[in-house]
Amino acid sequence: MGLTCALQSRASGLYSSAIVLRSNKSDMPKHPLVLIVVALVGASGCASVNLNPTTWKAPQLAGSSAEVGTPEWWKKHEKQAELVPGKGFRVEGVDGFFDQAGNPMHSKVAKTVKQDKPGGLLGDVGVTSAVEDLKTQVGLGPDAQQAKFAFEKGEDLFQREKYAEAAKQFKETIAHAPDTGMAQDAKFLLGESQFFGHDYPAAVDTYDALLKENPNSKHLDKIVRRQFDIARYWEQHHQGDPHWPTTPNFFDDTRPLFDTLGRSLKVYENIRLNDPTGPLADDSIMATANSHFLRGRYNDADYHYELIRTEYPRSDHQFEAHILGLQCKLRKYQGPDYDGTPLLEAKKLVKQIKVQFTGKLNEEERRRLELDEAALQKKLAERDWKLAKFYEENGYNTSAKFYYAKVIRNFSGTPIANDAQQAYAALDGLPAQPPTKLESIINLLPENAERKAIAQVPMIKETTTDSNIGLASHPEPVSEDGEATIRR
Repeated sequence: MGLTCALQSRASGLYSSAIVLRSNKSDMPKHPLVLIVVALVGASGCASVNLNPTTWKAPQLAGSSAEVGTPEWWKKHEKQAELVPGKGFRVEGVDGFFDQAGNPMHSKVAKTVKQDKPGGLLGDVGVTSAVEDLKTQVGLGPDAQQAKFAFEKGEDLFQREKYAEAAKQFKETIAHAPDTGMAQDAKFLLGESQFFGHDYPAAVDTYDALLKENPNSKHLDKIVRRQFDIARYWEQHHQGDPHWPTTPNFFDDTRPLFDTLGRSLKVYENIRLNDPTGPLADDSIMATANSHFLRGRYNDADYHYELIRTEYPRSDHQFEAHILGLQCKLRKYQGPDYDGTPLLEAKKLVKQIKVQFTGKLNEEERRRLELDEAALQKKLAERDWKLAKFYEENGYNTSAKFYYAKVIRNFSGTPIANDAQQAYAALDGLPAQPPTKLESIINLLPENAERKAIAQVPMIKETTTDSNIGLASHPEPVSEDGEATIRR
């Protein structure tokens, strides 16, 4: 009867808070906890329950003016406070000492709870405390002895490979001993029970929750190993049986409900973020890069290969990250009409490979690199040829000759260099640029100062022969009269 009456008393406090709060905000939804508590009151055997709402009062919020140590309290008593050297401020009639902001220094005062936002019914500190007391009274609150008993029972079930039953015991341990070392061990063993019970999505969620609460957990290495194995299983499953991300999975408990591959890549990313210097960080990045590469997502793959090359210089994946990164850059390039940055990056990467891996390449790898470099050179030549043809077709023959000469110089001995030689020779004697439209009218206008300054710069004469096509020769030193001597 004592416990029942205590429940009624708590329920009355809870429900009275609900009535007061709902009177201020009529559209506030009823919380299920209120209904549960009222049901407990109705089911109890106490005959005298005060049901008159006018006599109920909402619990006093922490931080009110009556509480010692709150800003409101200090604001009223600051002027009367007496400074005691070496101890702090003292207020007559109040035990203990306070600092200059009114915070208690040695004495025990009412606990203040800071709320950034109103929490509704359960945001009330008094209600929250009542709920915790209620959970304790019905056997759901913190209980070290019960937590230890459940943990030991869970370990025994785990050893006997009864993983589903063990998981229930570990959950009970976490409920009875929150924020303790035992709870951390129980959460890890809960994840292990789910892992060995082949409930991989639940195991991943449990491991993530544990690392979120304890980033430096003593179980970090084992958790990362488990997550990597799960991610690899999901990735390989998708490779063998690909499906759309929105295709639901109703029958296989080892995989997520949706997007098996996407969850796999997310787990790989979490491994790198949770343990960036661990032994599996570079493996997870490489697995992610390869997955993107196989699906033709070359921009994403190139980004992850770059991570391997720059952030993990001692990784065993360095060579593959260079070679496959080169492939990504070649395949990212969309043609001479588009941005040529991928080709410039690929050219730089080829130099890095030759310097870093020259003595380590076998015959097959050396041949593959030669083929990739040849493909790169061809794309660069085609790009310069395209630019030269563009300028030629628009009458800018000087610019066209510049790019033709670049092709001849950089790709000598190739068919495209021979074509450039002929095109270059055909432009001899042609105007440097097309005639200016409305030139007579433009000449009447004053010349821009910048263009006038450019026009005064001495030009360098080109030297063209059949055996040596060059763009220009170096000028001779400036003569005494201040004019540049042009080499003929």
